[in-house]
Amino acid sequence: MATIPTEYSTGPDKDLYIEPVGVLRSQIDGVYSLSIIFFILCWITVGLRMWVRTTMLKGMGVDDWWLLITQVIFSVYAILLCIICNNLLTHVNEYAAGEVPTSITIPNMVVAGYCLYATTTITFKISLGYFFLNIFSTERKWRVTIWLSMVLPGLLGVLNIAWTSTYRCQLTSVFFAGLPSCPSFKARTDWAVVAAMWAGVSAITDLIYGVLAFMAIKTLKMPWRTRITAALLCSLGCVGGVAAVIRLVFLIISVPNMSVLGEALQVSLWSVIEPGLAIIAAAIAALRPLWMKMKDPNWRPTHYSSNTRPTTRPNTRGGTNTNPAQRSHQTPMAISSHSKDDRILVQVELDQIYSERDRGDHSGKTSDNFNRDEIVDPRHLL
Repeated sequence: MATIPTEYSTGPDKDLYIEPVGVLRSQIDGVYSLSIIFFILCWITVGLRMWVRTTMLKGMGVDDWWLLITQVIFSVYAILLCIICNNLLTHVNEYAAGEVPTSITIPNMVVAGYCLYATTTITFKISLGYFFLNIFSTERKWRVTIWLSMVLPGLLGVLNIAWTSTYRCQLTSVFFAGLPSCPSFKARTDWAVVAAMWAGVSAITDLIYGVLAFMAIKTLKMPWRTRITAALLCSLGCVGGVAAVIRLVFLIISVPNMSVLGEALQVSLWSVIEPGLAIIAAAIAALRPLWMKMKDPNWRPTHYSSNTRPTTRPNTRGGTNTNPAQRSHQTPMAISSHSKDDRILVQVELDQIYSERDRGDHSGKTSDNFNRDEIVDPRHLL
């Protein structure tokens, strides 16, 4: 067995922490690698989303700001995980032998990382919640559901952070039993209940957002292929719910032939995947204007005044065109949502109108003297 350094001691439950060095190293490497990968990918995708909002659409919504806040917190969380993993790798032989640190530095980092993870999930749910609030602006029952999915996990998350910060040994003992800093440790049922309730409610609300995405698509009249594409785009921001469920399973069950530290590392692994996937997916789902621009270099979001009074403008094809607000039957989702942001569902329906216009062009007809330049920019619908 490796020589015990002065900053480590052998805990009373040493046998529960013994694990082959190679296995433990691979588990640590997994958390380390994913932290770096998601840190990079999240900044790339979120950066693109912010560029689309500020450059192409000339403005940011509430959900954009909350997503940016989420990304900053997640970045600090990922960096902290890298620091912890670096320490674990440096002393992997000692940890594999069942030894625990005598200093409080690493245990305190574990607590800080857990609190940052909880904060990341809270702010992300707020961002995604505002996204759906704009889509379901006229659906009272769904708005109530969305608000509950934002407030309830948020309150439980804050309570969980407060409980964990107060009773730190409850969490640190999950990673290291017999810590010198927790000499008289006793498991607290209240902390376990709060942590379990928050994890469960958080996973459920993630799945609720997935249902909301498909409910929104169901209200639109469009070809089934376009409908499937829109559903995939909208549900991307909810894929973190699957990771949250897997993480919850690791919290409940014990994995055979794996040390307690190894199980804790598996939870940490999914604690990176869950917010990382959610942030990336939510950012990608808002990049439709960029895809449209790449597909058609002449595409541009047009800007309209919020004044909904009927107006006319010359049509290069002949005749006059009315303000799109008058043709609410053509853009029901856009008019009813009153969204100030470029929403995916609105954009998908506008694509449907483009297709109808194009079919009219090929047949030598136009639909209601439709002009592509008259599409209402969703950011200016009030």
